[in-house]
Amino acid sequence: MPAKDHPVNGPTTRRGLSVRGAGLTHRGTVRDQNEDAILVDPSGRVWAVADGMGGHRLGGYAADRVIDALETLADGEDPAAALAARFAAADALIAARGRSEGAVIGATAVAAVIRRGRLTLAWAGDARAYLLREDRLARLTRDHSLVQELVDAGRLAPEAARDHPQANIVTRAVGAGAAPELAALDLVAGDRLLLCSDGLTHVLADAALAEALRETRPGTALAAGTPADAACARLLQQVLAAGAPDNVSVIVVDIGPG
Repeated sequence: MPAKDHPVNGPTTRRGLSVRGAGLTHRGTVRDQNEDAILVDPSGRVWAVADGMGGHRLGGYAADRVIDALETLADGEDPAAALAARFAAADALIAARGRSEGAVIGATAVAAVIRRGRLTLAWAGDARAYLLREDRLARLTRDHSLVQELVDAGRLAPEAARDHPQANIVTRAVGAGAAPELAALDLVAGDRLLLCSDGLTHVLADAALAEALRETRPGTALAAGTPADAACARLLQQVLAAGAPDNVSVIVVDIGPG
């Protein structure tokens, strides 16, 4: 497998629900290094994708600091407060490194904590979280980006955002001093969660994401082995086939009956 590909899956049970997921990260076909990093938790509790900015060594440093901070979350902490604190800790380290290097570095990131059947999300930038429920895909995060601001202002059609020439300009990042945005919702058996970097969503439209997630759901013919592994592999294969001009990271988490 290519360097920095990390397939991992693990089950856990929270309030009658089981949690099983997997993740993959890949440098793509153009970049010579992978500045993404992912967190896949065998206990099923914490999942995250971080996409470093700043070029090679510094971008990778930024992404790794986000993941390092999130790895320290403990069961007894309030999820929202803990996520905000870990993003702040990573932000301080990344900003300090940027000052010492005389460079602008940072990371976009999305993190999920699943505890007792409830999902808590934190994100900064254009790393995204989606929920597939009853075969319908919903985006759970709103991009902190220039094109999202144009869409919100009615100056750009939503369907034109992905191909906009300034689609890579973000307005919030870990390392730039801004707090993450937070959201929470209750999960039900049959839910499927997707976390990803913009290396996935700048190549595949939401309709393609939904199709890949539906086709690899538990019990389907394409979900041989672990369905979350199958979903990650299928999404990555599609991005690579389409050229994968950026690093790409994907995590899929399946919520089942306990």
